[in-house]
Amino acid sequence: MKIAKIKAIYKKEILDLMRDKKTLIMMVLVPLLLYPLIFVGAMLISSAVMNSMQSSEYQIAVVAATDVFNDRDELVTLLEDTEDELEYHLKVVEEDEPQAALLSEDIDAYVVVGQKEGKVTFNVYYMSSVTNSSTASDMVEDKLEIYERKTEEKLLKELGLDAEHIMNPVEVTWNDQSNKEEKLGSIMGSILPFLLITSILMGAVYPSIDTTAGEKERGTLETLLTLPVRNDELIMGKFLAVATISVISALLNLLSMGIMAGFLFSIMNTTETDTAGLNLTGFIPAALIVVLCVVAFALFISAITMCVTTFAKSFKEANNYVTPLLLVVMFTGYIGFIPNIEFTPLMASIPVVNICLLISNLLVFKYNFYLILIVLVTNVAYAVLAVWVLSRIYDSEDVLFGEGGMSLQIFTSRKDLKQGGVPNFSDAILVAAVSMLLLLYVGTVVQMKFLLFGLLITQFMIIGVPVFAAWYTKKDFKETFSLKVPKITGILGAVLLEIGTFTLVMALSVFLTKLWPQDVDGVNQSFEMMLDGVTFVPALLVLGLAPAICEEALFRGYLFSAAKKKMKPVAAILLIAALFGIYHLSFVKFFTTGILGIVFCYVVYKTGSIVLSCLMHFMNNAFSVVLMYYGKQLHEVVPVLFKETLSGGEIVMMLVVVILCSGVGLVLLHLEYRNHVIRGKL
Repeated sequence: MKIAKIKAIYKKEILDLMRDKKTLIMMVLVPLLLYPLIFVGAMLISSAVMNSMQSSEYQIAVVAATDVFNDRDELVTLLEDTEDELEYHLKVVEEDEPQAALLSEDIDAYVVVGQKEGKVTFNVYYMSSVTNSSTASDMVEDKLEIYERKTEEKLLKELGLDAEHIMNPVEVTWNDQSNKEEKLGSIMGSILPFLLITSILMGAVYPSIDTTAGEKERGTLETLLTLPVRNDELIMGKFLAVATISVISALLNLLSMGIMAGFLFSIMNTTETDTAGLNLTGFIPAALIVVLCVVAFALFISAITMCVTTFAKSFKEANNYVTPLLLVVMFTGYIGFIPNIEFTPLMASIPVVNICLLISNLLVFKYNFYLILIVLVTNVAYAVLAVWVLSRIYDSEDVLFGEGGMSLQIFTSRKDLKQGGVPNFSDAILVAAVSMLLLLYVGTVVQMKFLLFGLLITQFMIIGVPVFAAWYTKKDFKETFSLKVPKITGILGAVLLEIGTFTLVMALSVFLTKLWPQDVDGVNQSFEMMLDGVTFVPALLVLGLAPAICEEALFRGYLFSAAKKKMKPVAAILLIAALFGIYHLSFVKFFTTGILGIVFCYVVYKTGSIVLSCLMHFMNNAFSVVLMYYGKQLHEVVPVLFKETLSGGEIVMMLVVVILCSGVGLVLLHLEYRNHVIRGKL
């Protein structure tokens, strides 16, 4: 790559972006005005609402028979007292039909005084769906607590006892050992990361759309591609321009947050004594590291956003594509609100999660420079990877100059569709989404209700969606689902590769179990409940054979055939493997099944036969079923599979098995692939 050409592209993109007032508004005005408006607006609205609720008068009715309760006047006086520590405004009114008055909202609540086993009882009736009624009930509750305390003191004094000593026999003192800076940092650490990552993404969206889909819509992309500039130089110039805007936006967001925090601190410092002696200079080292990590994160977000918007042909279409990305980033950013999430090296390498947890830790002065380095390196590495993917996308004329849009044949009249071929990518996305929704909302319910039979129903649903879609759109079932009888070479290669992969996955599971033990425990408990009273053969059929057929038909059949048509084999394999990992709804299984998904896709790609991936899938699941029913016998034969920690020799032994079996399996599959290609040419 030539630096001069990259600089020329960079300058051109920056000038184009700066000429557009929308860019300046999104980059400068929004960050500088957004947080003051949010915080000041929220404070004003909250203050106004609280003042209104505190000063409003609420109508209360008291229903008490004189033969049951003779202190009605005292209770009414207590409820209507506005000079006590509560300063509530309650008005006791007379109502012959309090229930009807409450339902018609003529009164806000009413109290029925009764007696039970010699005790006075108060039943408060209110409507939780009505704000005034709910507020009035809370106020009545506070007043009745005062009445209860005064009644207790009165009774104890009549008995000649020390009321204070009896009612408060124990004195508890709370001593918070966190300093004021740590308490403030803890509050900021739960809010700041979410706001920051969202604002960074919003700052990268518009320039990403303008430099990719905008170029296509204006018809200027063709002109750029005719220049004596290589694709990688073009991409790097565009990426640096978008990253510059995103970084500036991120820094302005940090500045705006800092100014707002200082403003709020100055107000609190004049009105509250708790903030006295608070030293904000202690946050400077944390702020500097946050700035550095935010810049690295902005590079990653810029590259990812450009990858998404490049597929769009217009500004409107690009906005539609960016919406799911925004939702994913925001959803992941909620991890900052979850308490007790440990910041481990693994967490430090997960996109979005790492920046949220890092900021939360830095603001409470937890400086782990090893984890900080991981966050920086991984975000830069992800950015480089995304830029590389972006350059590959720009190598595809179909992406750059194709018709674009989402052509859903499923919504086309069946009589207008042509026979043959494989599904398009848009239909595959819809099938994947429908399958996931059925799994979440229907599969979960039927599995909880019918246990093992419910799992079988879920599997039928999983295979039913792609089969129906392929039938309706008149696709070639043999090509769509890779229905080909494998050769003996392929079968042997698949079996050996499965043995090697399974050994690797078992070793990885030992490591992941230590990171998320609660996740593994939850999965084990669900299987134990599902298999309670079930014999081995039904369990093997439902847990082993059914998923091996149904899930393979969806992932390595329908979805993989569509992905291969749209993108390069490596990208298609990784995409389907990621979807396969997400499908299992488990942190641990995401990684283990993701690896299995890569291997299964590779086998189908090499041999053209889904039968082999079904065989490998069955072998994997069948071993788990055998383990559940014959664990003791297996422990005696292969004890290494049951150890929580492995010795050096055992690790070497497992590596030998992985390398040897996988290596021989890959060689055999390559021979099958070569024979398949030769037969195809002949």
